Amino acid sequence: MWNPIRQFIDRHDAFVVTSHINPDGDAIGSEMGLTHFLRQIGKKVVVMNSTETPEVLRFLAAEDEIRVYGEPGTQPLLDTVDACIIVDVNNWEQLGNIGRGLQARSLPRACIDHHQGYTAGFADYTVTDTSAAATGVLIYELIRAHEAKLTKEMAEALYAAVITDTGTFRFSNTDARALRVAADLVDAGVVPTEMHRKVFGSKSWGAGRLLGPVLSTLESDMGGKLAIFSATLEMVNNAGATYDDMDGFVDLVRAIKGVELVIFFKETEEGDIKVSLRSNGRVDAHAIAKQFGGGGHTMASGMRVPGPMPLAVDTVVSICRNLSSFPIL
Repeated sequence: MWNPIRQFIDRHDAFVVTSHINPDGDAIGSEMGLTHFLRQIGKKVVVMNSTETPEVLRFLAAEDEIRVYGEPGTQPLLDTVDACIIVDVNNWEQLGNIGRGLQARSLPRACIDHHQGYTAGFADYTVTDTSAAATGVLIYELIRAHEAKLTKEMAEALYAAVITDTGTFRFSNTDARALRVAADLVDAGVVPTEMHRKVFGSKSWGAGRLLGPVLSTLESDMGGKLAIFSATLEMVNNAGATYDDMDGFVDLVRAIKGVELVIFFKETEEGDIKVSLRSNGRVDAHAIAKQFGGGGHTMASGMRVPGPMPLAVDTVVSICRNLSSFPIL
């Protein structure tokens, strides 16, 4: 599986590594695990995304290590590389603005991802494995296939990826493969309690103030199988919070007995609504998201829909009430 990617890496000297907009732990962890590996084998690497790294994940990279495309100096950096590796995303829309820069340069591209709905022609070389619990699992397997040394830096980045997408091994995508990878990462120097604290235990006071107003919007539908809640710009601003502060809110609702799918609606400054779908394993979140041009995988997907908030909620919930669009696996 890895030979084409290995040959792609061997043919090039300088890479830009990138991932999806609003990067999560799997995106940042996969990027940095791959970056440390590429540098270990003598490659030059620039890490660049379309949107900023969440505050809680910045410990995985040195200051200013992950650049935001469009900021001063980023275009010249792209001119110094001769290839691109895209992780944890498989379509141009979710890649964001940097995708247009890559297309303009016509850079050779490789993609390593675990999501459904791969876009044909997105990359020249692709490893897509939807059975992998996280893209970080695939980056780990690439490193092992290269017989490279697994350093503590690599291990911490990849462990952050795995615990993010498995919900610290609570979600139904947790399998023996993911657990074996995690065990090897611990052998390489990861301290699980420290990593959990860094990734999940660094909430701000804004997050605490925002939690009450957001959860007060919680409603159920479809006999309690569907849980819906929302966050408006007014709530976020009144709490002195940011959108990063809402990471983890959906998991609180996901834990309610009988809930099969959680839908979290977040109003953006542009006026549209960002929608996060999280499944407990029996509902295909991706099947719903793709009807709105979104993406992801069975357990976790997302999309954007037009506002205002009441219209967005009615539109998405109406789709879910149609059993053909709310498949029970």
